[in-house]
Amino acid sequence: MSVRVVKAGYALALLCFIASIVYFFAANWPEMGREEKAGISIAVMAGFYVVSAVLMRFHHFLGRWMLIGGALSFGIALALLGQIYNSHADSYWLFLIWLVPTALLARLTKDQALSVLAVVLLQLACWFYYFPSAYHIEWTEWSSFGWLLLFAAVNGALFGVSRSLWAARLAYAAMHGWLLMIGITGFSYGRDVWWPYVYAALLAGLLYYFLAISKQRSYTLLTSLFAGLFLLIQYIRLLVDHFETWLLLIGLAVAAAVLYGGIVLLQRAGLFSSGTRAGKWFLTAFQAVITLAASALATASLLGLYLLWTESWSPYVLFFVSIFGFVLPASLGRRWNSVVRYTLLAVGYGLGLAMAPEVSTVVLFLYAAVLAFGLIRSFEHGVRRLTTVALTLYLFVALELTIEDGRLVLLALAVLNGGLYAYDRWRGKIALTPLVLALGALGIATSVDMFTADGLYIVSNIAMVAVLGFFLFQQRRQERAVAWGYTALYLVLKYYELAWNLLHKSISLLAAGIVLLVWAVWLEKRNQLVLSEGARWRRRVSLFVAIVVAAQFVFVGVTIWQKERLLRYGDVVKLELEPVDPRSVLQGDYIQLRYDISTIRSLAGSGKVQVLLRKGPDGVHRFAGVYAVNGEKRPGFTRQQGDIVISGTFYDTRVVYGIESYFVPEKTGVRWQENARFAYVRVSKNGDALLEEISTK
Repeated sequence: MSVRVVKAGYALALLCFIASIVYFFAANWPEMGREEKAGISIAVMAGFYVVSAVLMRFHHFLGRWMLIGGALSFGIALALLGQIYNSHADSYWLFLIWLVPTALLARLTKDQALSVLAVVLLQLACWFYYFPSAYHIEWTEWSSFGWLLLFAAVNGALFGVSRSLWAARLAYAAMHGWLLMIGITGFSYGRDVWWPYVYAALLAGLLYYFLAISKQRSYTLLTSLFAGLFLLIQYIRLLVDHFETWLLLIGLAVAAAVLYGGIVLLQRAGLFSSGTRAGKWFLTAFQAVITLAASALATASLLGLYLLWTESWSPYVLFFVSIFGFVLPASLGRRWNSVVRYTLLAVGYGLGLAMAPEVSTVVLFLYAAVLAFGLIRSFEHGVRRLTTVALTLYLFVALELTIEDGRLVLLALAVLNGGLYAYDRWRGKIALTPLVLALGALGIATSVDMFTADGLYIVSNIAMVAVLGFFLFQQRRQERAVAWGYTALYLVLKYYELAWNLLHKSISLLAAGIVLLVWAVWLEKRNQLVLSEGARWRRRVSLFVAIVVAAQFVFVGVTIWQKERLLRYGDVVKLELEPVDPRSVLQGDYIQLRYDISTIRSLAGSGKVQVLLRKGPDGVHRFAGVYAVNGEKRPGFTRQQGDIVISGTFYDTRVVYGIESYFVPEKTGVRWQENARFAYVRVSKNGDALLEEISTK
């Protein structure tokens, strides 16, 4: 029995336990007080770390996974503190604080999983800083550019110093994602005048480095993906501004250049050798990138040229051009370069699909029949994959225009692709594409969220279970792998349909985790497997790990002490509010709050602000003026007896006080949203605020 299976069992068990804990706390039990919730979160952290320390002595593999569980439980504890004290719903502070010890543990232990978790937490911290969920920020041009460039630079530096392969790849992809975001946000700021040239030069340099100097397949592919996406975005932007013939012709020329350049690279670079399994995978992936980039540019250009050059619109002209100008030549040119053929096919199928809703269903069915006949006669894998996808999409459009019940359309597509798969297997050919499409269509048809739970729903689910059961016990490894993937997706779908609240999800995940753990232990003992444990830690590393773990407990304890002290001794402020109702990733349902003091027209720029609150005759505290900005007191404002100063962070006229979210039990957000009118807030002497409760009066 493969050691990987046992390792996967242990990892899945741990993830089930963590998810169970998250769901349990996200339900926000009103019966549990602050002390119980905080105590349980600390106990969960202690449990993971203590078990990790014990297991390190005789089962190093499990001990390291328990350490990862401890790092995850620290994040859960932070999220729970935010839920208990109504602060930081999906805040960047939550993920940033979570990141620090996780990154330290990853560096000390050199653990791949912790390294990847650290990179993910970094992206979440950056994302929620720039796109906060509890409030909205209007960034100025240069502040937006500066922060996004900083995010990209941090990820670039992390890519350069990371010792973990997967963490480095993730950081590299994230770097390009933030750089691409600079270009997207630049459309409204005017940075599109110069930034595209900077990013294009960077992409060209990186592509040359990874392709010709370091010869690294994965980074060449990642760079090519972002380069293709960059070209497409910039081309669409230019079309919006300059929808003219010259630009569309340039688009066709660029598509041809991308196609030619890709062919040259595939022919001349030894990096693309198909002599190994990795080489074959990379060759296929790179061909796909070239085909998608070139076909997308060409399709958009051809559509634009047709609109400009013709006085009367006729979808049939473009539809038949797509067939006789692209699909037919690519199908007949069997001796042509494969990338050229795939690109022509993709352009032809793309143009035809764009026109398909405007074409007669009779024409679509006839065309689908021709494609099906071509599939039966074809033996080239790449052509078959593209044609199978195109046939499915054309039939989907035709059936949607003919049949009202969408589930019947999906079942028809599942039967079609199932027949194509059976025919290919009968011919002794590999046929993963129709199998993937058939199971996908059948799986969507089993969703109760999209369709009614009637007799056809039951039949669809029975068919899905039977088909998956059949393929799970097949000897063919690739088909079995596809079946396992769809089995996981199907179970997740049914789980969320049938487990109707967070408590049931928590219990079922806990049970699944126990079963997986017992199974993995039994499998390990039964087969007398020796897990690869990696290098043992030195005593100094263990000491530093213990310090980091202790610091986590100290941080949680100090945070609880500060919040409780503020709740006990802070001044009570009553504020009028306007609630809305989103959901937090880790913390469950909460009401997003807005106050009359959330917008102050006299502010500009960004920084720290102290706002003066004065109690009115109705007992509600209202805005009385800006007391200080960035530590400097505003002239003309004198605190009167009973006035309270509250601190916040401002972004132009928007002020954030850290009291913008109030967590509620599951599925009660609508009731709170409809009835809540006031918020009771505790404010300390230095202006820190803590939301205590919301009320109707």
